[in-house]
Amino acid sequence: MDFYADGNKSQKLIKHIDGVRSNASLFSKEFGCEAWGALLGDWHDLGKFMEAFQRYMLEDEQRIEHAVVGGRYATDQFDDRLRRLALQLTITCHHTGLQNSEALRKRLVNAAQLVRDAIKNAPNDLLDRKLPEWPEWLIPPSGTAEEKKKNEWTRSLEFWIRMLHSCLVDADWLDAEKRNTDAPKRPVFSSINKLRDHLDEYIDKKVCDAEKDNWTQINVQRKNVLDACRESAITKTGYFSLTVPTGGGKTLSGMSFALNHAVENKMKRVIVVIPYTSIIEQNASVYTEVFGRENVIEHHSNIDPEKDTERNRLASENWDAPIIVTTNVQFFESLYANKNSRLRKLHNISRSVIILDEVQSLPPGLLYPILNAIQELREHYGCSIVLSTATQPALKKRKSFMCGLDAVREIIPDAMKLSRNLARVNIEWDIDSVKEYSDISERILKENIQRVLVVTHKRKDVRVLAGLLPENTYHLSSSMCPSHRKDTLSKVKEELLKNESSTVRLVSTQLIEAGVDIDFPVVFRALAGLDSISQTSGRCNREGKNVNGGRLIVFRAPTEPPAGILRLGKGITESLLNSNESDGVLRGDDGSLDLTFPAIYDTYFRLFYSGVQLDGAGVQNARASLDFPEVAKRFRMIDSAVYPVVVPYKDAYSKLDVVRAKFKPSRDDFRSVQPFIVQIYFQEFQMLNNVGALDSIHEKAFFYLTLPYERLYDERFGLVVSEENLFPDYSKFNA
Repeated sequence: MDFYADGNKSQKLIKHIDGVRSNASLFSKEFGCEAWGALLGDWHDLGKFMEAFQRYMLEDEQRIEHAVVGGRYATDQFDDRLRRLALQLTITCHHTGLQNSEALRKRLVNAAQLVRDAIKNAPNDLLDRKLPEWPEWLIPPSGTAEEKKKNEWTRSLEFWIRMLHSCLVDADWLDAEKRNTDAPKRPVFSSINKLRDHLDEYIDKKVCDAEKDNWTQINVQRKNVLDACRESAITKTGYFSLTVPTGGGKTLSGMSFALNHAVENKMKRVIVVIPYTSIIEQNASVYTEVFGRENVIEHHSNIDPEKDTERNRLASENWDAPIIVTTNVQFFESLYANKNSRLRKLHNISRSVIILDEVQSLPPGLLYPILNAIQELREHYGCSIVLSTATQPALKKRKSFMCGLDAVREIIPDAMKLSRNLARVNIEWDIDSVKEYSDISERILKENIQRVLVVTHKRKDVRVLAGLLPENTYHLSSSMCPSHRKDTLSKVKEELLKNESSTVRLVSTQLIEAGVDIDFPVVFRALAGLDSISQTSGRCNREGKNVNGGRLIVFRAPTEPPAGILRLGKGITESLLNSNESDGVLRGDDGSLDLTFPAIYDTYFRLFYSGVQLDGAGVQNARASLDFPEVAKRFRMIDSAVYPVVVPYKDAYSKLDVVRAKFKPSRDDFRSVQPFIVQIYFQEFQMLNNVGALDSIHEKAFFYLTLPYERLYDERFGLVVSEENLFPDYSKFNA
């Protein structure tokens, strides 16, 4: 009897197994586990040697599960329970996604007869395989080892199983893709060496042009940052910190370090991990200009369907491109996922340079499992990690922070000197008393401040303050959909480039703090965490046009930041302001906090992390139990208690009609409405739902505003949900 890999008879089974073995062993070779990958490839489809399974495939008979056969065969062949478990999980779950031990046991317990039916037809040389040895770094601890050591080892085992599983899933899917004549061809990319050369040429030309036309002090410091990055790149893999004040040229200089470092250490790719999609759009556009769109892969939920080409989609499936730009959510949730669609790419993270941009934005409540993943990638999978930010968090290992990173090397030789040289802002601490928003608006108008940015805590605060200023004041908050925010920022930037006498006023929540390339001469910031204040200062005199420095006025707002980490950050800033320390580390000559000292952020974050549960969801415990679905459930970087609402901005509802009309909308259809979604919290959702202001489509994939409640989306303030808006007093209009 002939045995086939699929019901179309497009490939003989043994040829498929050979192809998967070849790729799985090649992928796992990157972290020293070539024999493991080969064995997974050999046994992953043993179940397809069952005659009953062939009839099921070819003649559409009763369904028979095939993946359990390889897992159960491994059970019967080897006595080493833990090494056997790695094979059982990876092979048995190569179609379902990783499961827990109980689900695995139930699937394997009744598979003995299936194994007998399969192995009578399988080639003997395929069945006669030895169990590979443990990787040197994963040899199990002795039975007398302390519990903590055993748990640490089990978490390394759990991560390793994820990597092996990724190798098998990607190898299987790639081989299946080859036999599909309609499948698009995998893209071909430039080499890391060529991309490094392209970047060097691009940067050197920019420097040369600047030296001729506009060689400012800021450009001098950016050149110093670039030189430091190039020099530091020629070293062995490890942990690195890139501490550069906002506007210091981290985007291109950091990439220069990464590519030169990758060439030096024969690494495969650079992965740039960014907290916010607004920064991704900016950085990706810079990288695209340098390397061409064909070499830069964007992988995040808000990517514009027009940019999400077939090439981008294919490379996003398994990250086989040389430059990946993605989000914290996509990167870290994939590392702890259990679904194959997300796990598939993990093996291609090995031997990469990973730039964690704005690293201070990592969620504190998940910091322990995040740092653990970083350690695994660095220590066992050949990666280098770059911690890039202006406000370097205290992530180094210490007695009170044992989950921290060892031996982090700073790329900039004198980060304090650089910070001082790039200082472009004078800070005024106006915090002796609470300032009402009417006080702030009056001050702006009284002092006739024509160009000003005000950043405060909450969406409601921003609306109140913007409403107190003239109508041409711009507003920016998460009450606006991404497309609306993008349009507003574009208008603001356009206005700022006009004659300097033009009036440009913007009131925003903290979403403007990190990565938004915008420059105001005067900025007001409600008292908050030191990192937030520093990030806001990066929007002030960004290009150093005012040689005397821009003005950053920190004021005490009438409201508190939202409960949780933002409020904690403000409290720690106040404790530093009220402390008696004057040793020159935290304070300047005038006795006030000096944000140009990098050391102040180390102090701030040490205090900050001591007040937070670094694994509040218990991810590490679930990992130590090898409960993959539970880990995925607990490791969530986005608040699940929010509801996506499509709002009537621009042509949003036309796109919504297209999605609604289709029985099974495509991914592009769903993505077409992403730029028009506002995330609302449960209380707002309940208010809208109770009055019939919301409807949903496609099993509540998202909601949208119904008539007559489309009026709730304001062209200036976005979606405003309040009793006053829901139930307007129409008697006022009749008076």
